[in-house]
Order: sequence, then structure tokens, then C-alpha cells
Amino acid sequence: MPKEVQSAVGRCSKHGTVSATREIPKMAFPFFVYAIWRAIAQRRPFICPECGAAVEPA
Repeated sequence: MPKEVQSAVGRCSKHGTVSATREIPKMAFPFFVYAIWRAIAQRRPFICPECGAAVEPA
């Protein structure tokens, strides 16, 4: 499944300020299924690229 990567600057408890990312599924057929998956994925936290922990928004 193709993914779109969103990035944001956040604060990791171990590494300080980092450029965190999260993956969002791209729209495909059937659209209503992917719309639900995208909505769920956008509620997930951004992840630190170094340790994989959730990042607090800056």
C-alpha cells in the first residue's frame, strides 16, 4: 500500500528537538475504506526517527 509521509518538528524526551514523521496511506479504491484509514492515521502521534518514541508537538 503506497504511503505518504508527513513530517513536523517536535520534542523527543531523549533527543530534544527532532524532525518527526508519520505515515499516512494514500487514497485508493475503495475510497471510503482509505478515508477511514487516513483519518485514523492522522490521529496517531509523530514518531522520533532515532528511537521510535512518540514526539510532543513543538
